[in-house]
Amino acid sequence: MSRSFRTAALIIGAAALIATGVGAAAGAGLIGASAGSAAAAAGAATSASIAATAATVASAASAAGAALSLAAVATAPKGTVGGNATKFKIDKEAGIPIVFGRTYAGGNVIHRQYYDDPGSRMRNQRESWVTVLSLGPVKSIGPLLIDKAPVSFNALGAAIGSYAGNMWLDTQLGACPEARALQGPNGDFPGWYSTSKLSGLAADLWTLDFDSKGKKFPNGVPERGRIVEGVFAWDPRLDSTYPGGSGSCRRDDPATHVYSECPWIIGLTFALGYFQNGYLMAGGGTKVSGIDVATIVAAANVCDANGWKAGGQVYASADNSWDILQMLAQAGGGEFLNVGGMLTCTYSAPRVSIGTITSADVAGTIDAPSASSRRKRRNTFIPSVRLESHNWEVAPLDAVKIDEYIAADGAPRPKADVFPLVQNATHGAQLALYWLFDQREIDGIVIPAKIYACGYRPGDCITLDIPEANLIDRDVVIRTGELDMASMGVTFTCRTETAGKHAYALSQTGNPPPTPDLSNATPDLSAPSTADWSVAGATLANNGVSIPAIVATGEAPRGNVEAVLFEARVYVAGQDADAGWFGGGLEGPAVRRKEFTGVTPGTQYEVGIRYRVRGLASDRLILGPVTTGSFGTARAAYLIIRQTVAYPVNSDDTTISIQAFDATIDDGRTLNLPAQTIGGLTPASTYMVLWDLQAEQFVAVSSPALTEAGSTRYVIIREWTTANADGTFPSTPTPPAGDGGGGYGGGGCPIITARILLANATRTGPGSTIEAGRIEAGMWVWAQREAEAGSAAWGAYQVTMARTFPSPLCAVAGRPLTSPSHLWWDRGWVRSETIGQPAGDGKVVALTVAAAATYVLIGDDGHWWLSHNKRADANEL
Repeated sequence: MSRSFRTAALIIGAAALIATGVGAAAGAGLIGASAGSAAAAAGAATSASIAATAATVASAASAAGAALSLAAVATAPKGTVGGNATKFKIDKEAGIPIVFGRTYAGGNVIHRQYYDDPGSRMRNQRESWVTVLSLGPVKSIGPLLIDKAPVSFNALGAAIGSYAGNMWLDTQLGACPEARALQGPNGDFPGWYSTSKLSGLAADLWTLDFDSKGKKFPNGVPERGRIVEGVFAWDPRLDSTYPGGSGSCRRDDPATHVYSECPWIIGLTFALGYFQNGYLMAGGGTKVSGIDVATIVAAANVCDANGWKAGGQVYASADNSWDILQMLAQAGGGEFLNVGGMLTCTYSAPRVSIGTITSADVAGTIDAPSASSRRKRRNTFIPSVRLESHNWEVAPLDAVKIDEYIAADGAPRPKADVFPLVQNATHGAQLALYWLFDQREIDGIVIPAKIYACGYRPGDCITLDIPEANLIDRDVVIRTGELDMASMGVTFTCRTETAGKHAYALSQTGNPPPTPDLSNATPDLSAPSTADWSVAGATLANNGVSIPAIVATGEAPRGNVEAVLFEARVYVAGQDADAGWFGGGLEGPAVRRKEFTGVTPGTQYEVGIRYRVRGLASDRLILGPVTTGSFGTARAAYLIIRQTVAYPVNSDDTTISIQAFDATIDDGRTLNLPAQTIGGLTPASTYMVLWDLQAEQFVAVSSPALTEAGSTRYVIIREWTTANADGTFPSTPTPPAGDGGGGYGGGGCPIITARILLANATRTGPGSTIEAGRIEAGMWVWAQREAEAGSAAWGAYQVTMARTFPSPLCAVAGRPLTSPSHLWWDRGWVRSETIGQPAGDGKVVALTVAAAATYVLIGDDGHWWLSHNKRADANEL
């Protein structure tokens, strides 16, 4: 026994002798040790403690070299919590009490002394008790409770009220050092002097004065206690030097620590240790580099969200430090772990899988129990917690039971246990539910994995997708991981993780999840879901050639699907579900797209999809009918070459309206197009208006609508800009000034969807814009003469020729597509192919504006771009 503990035993033993009425003098002088000798004693104790801890850590580290282990805590922690914390007691084996959170503490007597009242002839009339409540400093110590009723005292420590003249109290919070020793009503008394400081301990000195007739205390010493808000803690979330933290709380400065009732924050601080004058007084003394602080902080956040708090009293020497940590973790719904020499934790909260182990990742024989042991499964739990409403006594709660499990098990299967640091009935019931669920999880699933899986750690949640072991999309928590360097693999031992238990345990749902079961059930052979697959008729194009096809797209669900079987048939209304199918192919489970190309053009087909599961074919999902495309050369959207209404499109700020009209498109078909209004548009925005040949309706797509313009599903009607919110239309910006430039006799051509600036009706200024493909000879454009390009001279000039033809295209940023030889005015004439990039092929419009030789194209942002016209041949004029 170390010197400090030997001394403490002698002191408490002497106090016990005093209580019997003999040896009062033997107690004198035993507590009056100097601060220096006390520190030396504490140091001896700490050295012994560190030596023992070092031996334990060395042993654990040796074991960790072969395996990273997450040891399951099958029962409650083994802490004794020093007996009944509510009792005012003398216990030489109790050790140093520590109060966590807010709780009731009777206190541990370290000195008791009878002595005479100087103003009375009665012998041994007074009795003083020095009581330690907790390691200090603590946040607060509440009023003295006598028989659970508070007693008031004046500033001098004398009782007020019924105990006036018969009771005194002096209290300290446990500062280190304390400014003075606790004092009796008359100062020193035998065995207790001004040098008897209790620095670093929250304590009080309580004095009773017994009257000669025994009226004040007829039943002897009354029951007493205090409500204490306990020790402070380092909360990384309030530490600006910790990633993500904010505040002045610092790990290495106890003066900045904060009061906390969070089990994990208290546990973190206990693991780091409580130091006084450089000596470890309680806790693990673990370096922060050996603690997984981030995981503990995550657990603390969950605790705060659940409203879980820790409260109670433990004893630093009587309770094993590891058991104290586990009692705190139990209150937080989890457990502390030693993983490879690193202190971390696991806790009850919804999990997100961080990875998947599939059959391809397995390197040996899997051992997977089909269900948890029936002997281990319980369906009823009777938790006991400390309740303020029950005078702070530990009381059993109503049995927490799950009726569905009782029915499945055939009878109640109860379990009773104590949660020593839980002081709330709801908290206790929730932990009880979690315990019931955890006992039903399947434990002991052994997965030998390949070496690259060694990055997973005990406590991680992963997904097992191993159909041959009936582990299909099964989330598990890794319990242990053992490296095997001989086989270059890692063996995990896992426990299933049922997501539904969390909502039920926290009373968010009324339905408990089913008990996990890996028994070999009949495979699901129902048809694939329509949510997983879709089909469409298509025309597939390659190298300018197109063929009709059907395209199925989708994804088989992860799990035990071994293959996907595709079939097709010509659609016949009312035909038998199994008639007419021809094979489309058997693909692997990862298939995402299947093309049927051996089909006739313009024909309706249905597609059948089935899964192969454990060698058996599922029922067939029938999709369609859909119509196949056609043979031919690849082309873009259709263009109108003639129409019965010249300007059928109009709009306001949020709608575009189209009049009914007939149109002949460039494949020779004539379409009867109905009137329609397209709503929900954005003001002052440019849209491509198209006719959808499949849906048989108009659509408006934000310009430039390149995808739609390249599809044979659509006919291009025109490009249109909606009005501003106030009903006006966006104005076209003034073109930039130029610095001159030479003329050029030739010119290129813009794509048919480019917009050209027209003159207004009176030909006195700019007007609206028109698609290049719709401009005709005789229309008036707003432009500049070639010789005046770049000047302020603008006017109205008539188009003398317009024709369309296919051409290679060139793209210049911010401007419409044109032929490569197109000329732009940009402080001089410049060709598109000089400043742009090739952009495929398309139809362009050749324009001649004879009097000006120019016209204006509108850029993507509304900018005016002066362009050179294309000189018409003589036979074109």
